[in-house]
Amino acid sequence: MRPLLAAALVAGLAVPALAADYAVDSNHTQATFTVTHLAISRVTGKVPVAAGSVTLGSTDIPTAISVTLSAKDIDTQSADRDKDLRLADWFDVEKFPTMTFVSKTITGSPQAFSITGDLTMHGVTKPVTLTAKELGKMTDARNRTHVGYSASATLDRRDWGLNWGKTSPAGALIAGYEITIDLNVEIVSK
Repeated sequence: MRPLLAAALVAGLAVPALAADYAVDSNHTQATFTVTHLAISRVTGKVPVAAGSVTLGSTDIPTAISVTLSAKDIDTQSADRDKDLRLADWFDVEKFPTMTFVSKTITGSPQAFSITGDLTMHGVTKPVTLTAKELGKMTDARNRTHVGYSASATLDRRDWGLNWGKTSPAGALIAGYEITIDLNVEIVSK
């Protein structure tokens, strides 16, 4: 046993856990968004998570997050609307088929933490801050650790060049500028 580790154990000091790498479980992860329609109702959609990785440190909150989402597979439960969202007026998925998020700073505790990072979509990279919390942790029959999280943020789509702003005859925006993002994420140890 190394002398420093032995001394810490003898002194009764906590020894920090080593960082561990996890993969985002795409089958059990949802990235959804909500936007106001005609200033009277809310429409939701989802963007599939293509890949992602998370590093957990000794504090049981992530220390690094990197996620790729598939903009070309956006789904709002309306084929016509989804087709429009994939065109150049919106996400322009021929040029920009994916969105990415890479964390820069993560602070707090498992019950309430903030994730600030760079969100890239529609070819534009801007900072965004998500509020998050751990939902639970368990070990499966294959001795892999799973951790669940929820996170959310609100952003103005115009900051990423999504400027489409047609209005109804009464003057209401057909699609609001403010977007609420909700994430339910499950990660699994590698």
